Amino acid sequence: MWRPDRHIRRNSSGLTLIEILVVAVIFSVLVTALFTVFRGGLDSWRKAETILDMYQNARFALDMMEREISSAYLYQGSGNTAYWTKFEGYLSGTGLKTGSVGDEIFFAAPIAGNLGKQDLCEVGYWLRNDNRLMRHYEYFDGSVIPVVYDFSKKSDGSVDTGASDTAIASNVTALQFTYRYRNTAGVAPATTATSWNSGLDALTGATENYDSSGNKLIPDGLPDAVAISITIQNRDGSQTRTFTDFIRIAGAK
Repeated sequence: MWRPDRHIRRNSSGLTLIEILVVAVIFSVLVTALFTVFRGGLDSWRKAETILDMYQNARFALDMMEREISSAYLYQGSGNTAYWTKFEGYLSGTGLKTGSVGDEIFFAAPIAGNLGKQDLCEVGYWLRNDNRLMRHYEYFDGSVIPVVYDFSKKSDGSVDTGASDTAIASNVTALQFTYRYRNTAGVAPATTATSWNSGLDALTGATENYDSSGNKLIPDGLPDAVAISITIQNRDGSQTRTFTDFIRIAGAK
């Protein structure tokens, strides 16, 4: 006797356990491959973002230092040294700032748009022990003459003196300044020094400083150029990059 239900069951098809396992394995392989590709792309993007962040951090700081150091102005025309401006560079551990862990540089320079009544301001750069690159800045209102260039955060007595030390870059692990000058009349400024004091005659003998006309500078005055080396790490400290710049000082003779 013919039974329709038997005929239906006999012709119906389904997946066997083996077929299900094969499909599962193939799916797992595809998912693993896609995840590997995605993770590799994500890691590459993160690395690129990290390096870009380091470069932007360094570029901002170096651009600011280049703009201001190149404008350093030195006045030593008065017989009264109290009226002189200054250009000072300190080796790590010998500087002016508390908590400093790198070289320090300080100078007077005209800063456009400053809130004081004098063009010249105190400017400086130093590395704090929390890996922040600091910019020292102070403007003067002209109520106290002569201006005392001490490169501290203390007020000089002016009514509206704006003295501050603010961070301009983070994750900085090293900061170094090298000063270039002429040690012989008529030569290129290729001699180097690791510290500088414009008001002293510290460069003597074979290390004396000469201007471009062949005159020996006493006191030492301005260097011709400053070389900067700054080392920056990424946020988790797994990568570091060192960036350098060479800055000519327009006011050097």
